[in-house]
Amino acid sequence: MTPAVSPFRALVLGLGDVLKAPLMLIAIAIVMLLMALPFAATLNSELQRSLSVQPHVDLADTEIDPEWWMEFRDHATGLAATFTPAVLGFASTLDGLSNVLDGHAPPAAIILPLLLSAAAWAFLWGGVLQRFQQGRGLGIAGFARAGASRLVTFIVIAAGAAVVNLVLYLTVHRLLFGPVLRALTAMVSTERDVFLIRVVLYGIFFACVGLVSLVADYTRVYSVAAGDRTVAGAIRGSIAFIRSRFGATLTLYVMTGAIFVVITAGYGVLELYGGAQVGRWSAVAIGQAYVFARLGIRLAFASSELRLFNASHTAAAV
Repeated sequence: MTPAVSPFRALVLGLGDVLKAPLMLIAIAIVMLLMALPFAATLNSELQRSLSVQPHVDLADTEIDPEWWMEFRDHATGLAATFTPAVLGFASTLDGLSNVLDGHAPPAAIILPLLLSAAAWAFLWGGVLQRFQQGRGLGIAGFARAGASRLVTFIVIAAGAAVVNLVLYLTVHRLLFGPVLRALTAMVSTERDVFLIRVVLYGIFFACVGLVSLVADYTRVYSVAAGDRTVAGAIRGSIAFIRSRFGATLTLYVMTGAIFVVITAGYGVLELYGGAQVGRWSAVAIGQAYVFARLGIRLAFASSELRLFNASHTAAAV
């Protein structure tokens, strides 16, 4: 019997698959940029309109006029209201993480961009996974056909995962960070203990969210690798695979997450201590390098999951 590939080897091979497909990585980054441009242009027009009536500031003294920004925020609505200090550099990463941890709903103004992004990724995953499955380039036409052929299936998978996560936030998250947190914090007397309790509760909650993510990932993988285009069949196959190789799938998930944490921490260190300033080339370069690294890890994780599934599926069939 052919031995199943280890999670570490699957991850290494997944990283190699991404390195062998630099044009795909660049193309996806460009697609994401093009999707963001209309919203960026809308926000830019609002900013320019506000700045046009403000006196110029000495850039040698400050990069941003704080008084103008406070006034702008007081009157901003819609998409413009999202332009806060939290959007700058590493602060945006921390703000996003904080919102996810504490279960804050996204502003209504970014719901449309989020939905468009989810639909775009549903299309892209079809082409990406098919490219990794075949181990060679598909060409633009082949990639588009692969993405279109599974678009509806992958949209349903993403929507299902979003609904389950919403239910988790409305039930498990509220329970853990409501009565459970109050009961546990009443039993301790130091801020350190309260912090540790919150960390444990975050870990419990995100174990649930991670499981949903894992099932969604392998549902897409099963759909491509096993050729099952039905959502129900792919979900059943995904759950069966995760149960049969739970340790391997969990180890791969944790290793990839650890790499992502290291990359994110490195991004923060470079920006905070590397002398990067808003609008300077160094800040832009660091930020874009982080975007590419994050995207590369995301694709490598998908490829490694596909590798792990294919190796196990082949071994079971021998």
